[in-house]
Amino acid sequence: MLFDEIVEKIDQMAYVNYTNRSQLINEILAEHLGLVTPEQKIQTILETLKENFSDTLSVSQVNKNSSIQFGKSLKYKYRPKVKYSIEFVGVGGQKYAVLKISSRTKSVELNHHFDEFFRIICELEAKHISKDEIIYETSANHKFVREFRDEGSVSRDVKEVSSLLTNYLKMIDAAMDIYFEHEGSDVEGDIKQLYQNYLDSKHQPPAKTADTRMLTRTASAR
Repeated sequence: MLFDEIVEKIDQMAYVNYTNRSQLINEILAEHLGLVTPEQKIQTILETLKENFSDTLSVSQVNKNSSIQFGKSLKYKYRPKVKYSIEFVGVGGQKYAVLKISSRTKSVELNHHFDEFFRIICELEAKHISKDEIIYETSANHKFVREFRDEGSVSRDVKEVSSLLTNYLKMIDAAMDIYFEHEGSDVEGDIKQLYQNYLDSKHQPPAKTADTRMLTRTASAR
């Protein structure tokens, strides 16, 4: 049981911080006990991604402790838009990252190129990940979904997850630029090399980022 005055104050703080009462109480107790909640980890990862892509992609939306969306114009005629979304799904400490890529175009020609581009990516990925971690839905706005159930789990180190998602999205973004610049002509070799560079990066220590500073700042802001 909590005093009514405490509940009212917590509700006010939760509203300001775009969260709910139970989540805020959980964070306050975790801070008092010297713990970092899964939601704090997710927020740190999202802020790191936002910083890492600040000079290359446009952030269209950030949902606190949940997801981030980037928008970009393809290097293709009429400059069509494509959306990258990284969100965390699951429950508590079992949450993991999911990348979704979509475009609202109704152009048959452009959707054909999306089909071909993601076919190349899927074939490369099939050799290294579980089959049920990657989905390409040609019938649903040509949406590409890549799950990171193990490597993108919030139970892992924040720097490792941030580095993995940064490198993967950079690889996909660069590969997409190459594909659409050349309209799919003789680019499989270049995309394969980009993918190999991504695989190599997974075996290197994560680059120093603002992760630790963000966790500290998040806790001290309470």
